[in-house]
Amino acid sequence: MGTRRPVVGLITIGQAPRVDVVPDMAAILGPGVEVREAGALDGLARSEIDALAPGPGDEILVTRLADGSSTFVAKRHVTPRVQARIAELERAGATLTALLCTGAFPRLAATRPLVQPQPLLLGLLRGLSWPGRLGILTPSVRHVPQTEARWRADGFDPAVVPLSPYEEEDAAALARAAAALRAAGAGLVVLDCIGFRRSTRDALQRRTGAPVLVANLLLARVLAEIVAA
Repeated sequence: MGTRRPVVGLITIGQAPRVDVVPDMAAILGPGVEVREAGALDGLARSEIDALAPGPGDEILVTRLADGSSTFVAKRHVTPRVQARIAELERAGATLTALLCTGAFPRLAATRPLVQPQPLLLGLLRGLSWPGRLGILTPSVRHVPQTEARWRADGFDPAVVPLSPYEEEDAAALARAAAALRAAGAGLVVLDCIGFRRSTRDALQRRTGAPVLVANLLLARVLAEIVAA
């Protein structure tokens, strides 16, 4: 009998499959790893999803639905649904799981290894030095105040610029974001949403001259190291 392939479970706060980012992640994990996806909003009608929208004082998250559209949800509404998907994937045989969101979630429960991207990013940045400010690309104008407050609370001097990862092929919007990051003196840029892709990193690096970190690719490399061990 052959050795069973490791199974990586990926949980999106929206709906699976995440055809926009998971193929790039799977390529890093390699053919020896099985990838399974689950979404916090899987199986919900649009009216049910709309009921999870942020209200006053809620932390805002944005995510992708199965039809390719995006939607805003409140973190407090999706957190228990994310927790349920982790448990489901573990019961189905996942070797380890990972959250496909860079939001600051509480520590989620798991019986097997679980990777949450936000503390992963924080740990990496605390081990790095760079000239200038930390540039943060956040997924909407609505996110800017909470994103700036979160990164400041974590000890950074962020230059927060909005750009939707679900509209990032808009060349004019990308050019404006790059110009804003340059004007703010960003020496390192973090794409602070799991939906940002490699193409945006490449374009921003060309336009700003600064290194750019892509959350989903960083997450995939860490997962690859864990399953290799």
